[in-house]
Amino acid sequence: MSLVLVVARPPRPESGLASVISALRSPLAHARSEDPEGRGAAAAAPGTEPDEASNDARARAADEAAEDAATRTDVWRAVRAEVANLRDVPAGAVTPGKLDVLAAAISEGPDDASVAYAASADEAIAAVRARIDDGAAAVAVVPVGLAVDDAEGSLSDPDLLELHRRLDEIGREHPDVELQYVGPPFDHAPALEAAVAALRPAGSEEPALLAGAIDRAFGGDLDRFARFMAALQAGVPAGTRLILRGSAVQGHSYKTGEPFDAKGPGTSDLDVVLLGETAMAAWAPEAFYLPGVNTQPLYDEARTIASEDLERARAAAQEIAGRPVALQAMARWFLDLRSGLQGTPYVVLGG
Repeated sequence: MSLVLVVARPPRPESGLASVISALRSPLAHARSEDPEGRGAAAAAPGTEPDEASNDARARAADEAAEDAATRTDVWRAVRAEVANLRDVPAGAVTPGKLDVLAAAISEGPDDASVAYAASADEAIAAVRARIDDGAAAVAVVPVGLAVDDAEGSLSDPDLLELHRRLDEIGREHPDVELQYVGPPFDHAPALEAAVAALRPAGSEEPALLAGAIDRAFGGDLDRFARFMAALQAGVPAGTRLILRGSAVQGHSYKTGEPFDAKGPGTSDLDVVLLGETAMAAWAPEAFYLPGVNTQPLYDEARTIASEDLERARAAAQEIAGRPVALQAMARWFLDLRSGLQGTPYVVLGG
């Protein structure tokens, strides 16, 4: 089976929880100090006594919700930290045995997340059960291929579907544990929402990011960038949103760390993502890494995997840019999830 990352978060310390709850309660406490007799809109009607039991129940529910949200955020941030560690592992060395040191590095203290790698469904299930037995409050299970661009084919591994089924069984056995699997068939909406909420990259529409990308990829020539955009928009389906990601946006390669155009002017490509179901339908059925989620890239060596209109638009945009251009259709949640895991920003170009 494809390599899987299992990250578990132990119960939050009382002091940490207290600070979260205090932050949530402070506005309420301030409001009560301003209106000690409860004469505001939410006050009890004349002649009635406040329902203290009901108020206590609501407070407990709010405390539990705050703790759950904080725990989910903690575990996904720990996943992102471990994905960052993967960047330092040479190609071909991503195996459980060689990652033991990395796994231990992010779980040095009793309150830190624990990390394990599994190369089979049995290993992953054993790791999850062990973490639950240790009292974990949340466990995230993520295929490593989700965070590594050149391993997208591994997400088609049928063993991941079997892992998904077995994790569902564990989830039913332990409803008190936040067990979140983010992988094929990507049908667990609460886990996806929690991961995206915790990992969503900030600043995707900041002018500075777009300005930097135009400076790197187009030499700061706004007119040439405008012609590039017009060429793309002429061939994409109506309603399609265009996203620019990769080294043009962050200035260096996520995979190698090399600066943009390190091999000379015009050598780095422009990685453009198309968002929208209509755009995704422009790809041939066999040209998907995951149906309905993400496609293979349309570029010079794979010109026939999408519609002729889209290829003509790509080729025209490439001519204007003076550098390779690749197009790929992707679901927005998948873009956010992958960008969040990798810690790589993207820019919304338009649409």
